[in-house]
Amino acid sequence: MVHQILIGNIGFLLAATAILGWARWRTRPGPVFTGPCPVGPVFKGWLINIWLVGLLLPLVALAIGWSSPLTRLALIPYLLMFAVQVLFELTAWKRWGSPIWVIVPCLFLPWRLFQVWQALQLGSHETLTQITLWALFVLWLVNIGVHYTNIPNTMRWNHHPQDARFPSLNDPRVFTKDAQ
Repeated sequence: MVHQILIGNIGFLLAATAILGWARWRTRPGPVFTGPCPVGPVFKGWLINIWLVGLLLPLVALAIGWSSPLTRLALIPYLLMFAVQVLFELTAWKRWGSPIWVIVPCLFLPWRLFQVWQALQLGSHETLTQITLWALFVLWLVNIGVHYTNIPNTMRWNHHPQDARFPSLNDPRVFTKDAQ
């Protein structure tokens, strides 16, 4: 089972890296993306919840359950991918100044949900680890909805002038030079 989890995570990481590299290539050259619109207090509260439940709770569960190989197998790959996602997001947003940073959670959130589900299927966990895994499952399931429904705000799609025209919306020749 360890090999399957390792190969699965490496395979996902390679695929995610390739997709993000391709997206970066497709969006260059382009203007620097300064970042998302400022978020309100409810969304800030949600982000704090993500860091508390998504990172702090698994770290505590791992520290307390370190003696259990099953706990380590369930939480170490999860925490590593959490760190990789943050690294990818910061690189795409802060270093590249690219709007593709919004794609990173689109890739990693479903994978994280799969990781947690896979960890739940490993067998009987210690109580704290079991509670942590179910809390993570609910957190990431809800966060997929939150992230995907917030993409228009993140990408500042509401900043087009009211009289903006998008002729390609009415032109069936989307793949021709004159359609854009």
